[in-house]
Amino acid sequence: MLRPRALRVILGAAILALAAPALRAQQPTTGTSPLRLAWINSQAVLSATPGRAEAESTFNREMAGFRAEVQRMQQQLDSAVAEYNRASIAMTPAARQAREAQLRDQESRTRQRAQELDQQAQQREAELTAPIMQRVNAVIEGVRAEFNYSFVFDVAATGNPIVTADRTLDITPLVIQRLQAAGLPPAAPDSSSAPASPTRPAPTGPAAVHPATPPPAPRPRP
Repeated sequence: MLRPRALRVILGAAILALAAPALRAQQPTTGTSPLRLAWINSQAVLSATPGRAEAESTFNREMAGFRAEVQRMQQQLDSAVAEYNRASIAMTPAARQAREAQLRDQESRTRQRAQELDQQAQQREAELTAPIMQRVNAVIEGVRAEFNYSFVFDVAATGNPIVTADRTLDITPLVIQRLQAAGLPPAAPDSSSAPASPTRPAPTGPAAVHPATPPPAPRPRP
């Protein structure tokens, strides 16, 4: 699942970045107009943004293939360790030592591949979310400039200190309306490396590809 918390952090940082020029332009001086403020709920904005559901579905489908590959490699390692434990009693010390070195190498390759897939997953998530975030940020900046707001705060941002706010300053519905009127953002590039496989249930936390807990290292028999 695309990580809404991470998206809200990105969105919150972008909102502050968009507001910074307005702040510098409106330093308190005699005769200047007061700062105009507004706020949004980025969680509501992202949930209603066109293209987000499609991007999430694509991500889930591709990550299912990544997970299947890691699980297959882990099962092969588990089987190899189990076979070694059954046969090691009849092996010579030299044969056991050689087989254990092979198993350690296999485990290392499994872990390395899982890390590679995890990095690919993060990169793919960034590719899928980039067009969405660009569209959202552009709409928010457009509303800010149109209504001459100095700051647009995100009440859903991590670490947000706002306890309560004037509802008349909420521009969330307007942002959603304009996002939906704009339609789907440009499509993200297709992933040529992601194997196709059935979709998996969407996780509730950060999506990552991790190997299962590795089996205990084989212990040499006397």
